[in-house]
Amino acid sequence: MNLEVLRRFVKIADLGTVSRAAEALLVAQPALSRQIHQLEREFGHPLFVRNGRYLQLTPFGQKVLAQARRVLKDVDALRQMAETPESRQTVELGASLTSVSGFLPQAVAYFRRAFPTVDLVIQTGLSADVYDLVSAGTVEVGVVSTLYPHPFVRSETLFRDQLWVVCRADHPLARQSAVGPEDLHRCPLVTMTGRSGLRQDLNAIFAIYDVQVEVVMEIDNVGVIQRMVQAGLGLTVLPRSALIHHLYQDTLAAIPFVLPDPKAQSGLARPISLIHLGRALSPAAQDWVAVCREVASWYETRDFAHLANFGEGTGS
Repeated sequence: MNLEVLRRFVKIADLGTVSRAAEALLVAQPALSRQIHQLEREFGHPLFVRNGRYLQLTPFGQKVLAQARRVLKDVDALRQMAETPESRQTVELGASLTSVSGFLPQAVAYFRRAFPTVDLVIQTGLSADVYDLVSAGTVEVGVVSTLYPHPFVRSETLFRDQLWVVCRADHPLARQSAVGPEDLHRCPLVTMTGRSGLRQDLNAIFAIYDVQVEVVMEIDNVGVIQRMVQAGLGLTVLPRSALIHHLYQDTLAAIPFVLPDPKAQSGLARPISLIHLGRALSPAAQDWVAVCREVASWYETRDFAHLANFGEGTGS
């Protein structure tokens, strides 16, 4: 099987037509069509079906595409090893939006200090998006805040992240030592979109405790959510590691979100986890995993407000 033909198959899948792919690849369209037909004969299954003007992947074609991306990524990495000076390496990562606001900056800062010759390339999205990036081989390791069953992706939970309520410092709830679901009844809520695992967990909690909230704004950016709360647009519920209320000059308050049922409370903690394909990781990716584990141990035992100094003589 020719690797170049695999690349051309991926290009057709990305662009949706043979003509567009041929133009992008600077090859003749008939020759490209013949190569794809030959690839289908090798597999013994069709890779595309026509849907109007465009080609659509068959279920088998979707599986081949995911595997082809992984194979080509590995080949490109081998070529990069030969072409790139040994003094410089790159690790491609995926990260969920809540981890980007909390855990990830501290882990990246520590990693950069410990491994200054390794470049980190990070793609962000919801946890489900990060699973797609990892399973397609687009990134080597992901950091997620929601776990999903997946036949190929392996996970390792770093720590469990409790939920806290964030409100303006002048809000009545700011004076409480804890906030329960009933305290949020009829409250305006600024929250993540419905696709996020956090939002789905909150919806389930509100349904169990018969709590009705008014979702006034949906935003896929944890920092912006907290700015909206600061502006007086509502309350929010976020993982503790993502809180940046201390940056807003005491205009925001954060209070633990506590459920009446202790069992439910333990299940409320969100697992901040590493995910990968379960095969051997590159040495640089292994170093990244080790740093994530070390920073995670700090999250479980220390005050988050001091994490900016992690790795600089603070008892790490």
